[in-house]
Amino acid sequence: MKLTKVFSCAALLSVLAAAACGGGAKPAAEPSGPRAGANCEEAAAAGRAVHFGAEESADLYGLVFGEGSTGIVIAHMNGGDVCQGMPYAKELAGRGYRAMVFDFAGFGASPASAAVPQARQVVAAAAFLRKDGAADIVLIGGSMGATASVAAAPQLTPPPKAVVSLSAPTTFAADDALAGAGKLASPVFYSAGEYESTFADAAKQLYDATPKSVPRTLLLGEASANHGLWLSDPTVGVQPLRAKIAEFLTVNAPAA
Repeated sequence: MKLTKVFSCAALLSVLAAAACGGGAKPAAEPSGPRAGANCEEAAAAGRAVHFGAEESADLYGLVFGEGSTGIVIAHMNGGDVCQGMPYAKELAGRGYRAMVFDFAGFGASPASAAVPQARQVVAAAAFLRKDGAADIVLIGGSMGATASVAAAPQLTPPPKAVVSLSAPTTFAADDALAGAGKLASPVFYSAGEYESTFADAAKQLYDATPKSVPRTLLLGEASANHGLWLSDPTVGVQPLRAKIAEFLTVNAPAA
């Protein structure tokens, strides 16, 4: 499909450095409880089941694919679960990344926890990947998960190497992506289907709110039938957009 608009800022930040792996023992390979991926059980069987979130008073379950030292957290859309991002996670693992999909509290295998904002759950997922062996972190989210990812990014220390926001509303529940965008210190890629109406408008707002000193990209494509993580899906995604995301990751957060 034809990509209609691309805006980017080429300025690079010097504050991003390779993060050391988190201290302490490596997390257990298998969770003691539900396994994420009941709605795509056959595909999920290939992932390593994980359980985390206690430090945020959350009880979260997910799957990890790959063993690379660049870890990618993929945050799902409203009404979804790990199955939404699993095909992309597998693809990223094939490129050398350590990709993690997880169920937000109240979705999939993760029990509800109204007291924990979704952005903090993304923070917990990133912390898990660091303890699991990832030296660098990338946040990728679709729709609700994109709002949480942009809101979470400024809360990570050290900052993520890159953030990819696909069809994010500016706010969702307790998370404010617009406020998060204003505090970003990481290269960020915003996208939405050009005909997604309010989501395309939100992508523009988030791009404008991001500090001009931060490498930022806004790409809107003709993808009226696609939304959020479906834009990056290996089967139904928008191929030119997927190529641009791959290029963005290679430049800012290469697999290692």
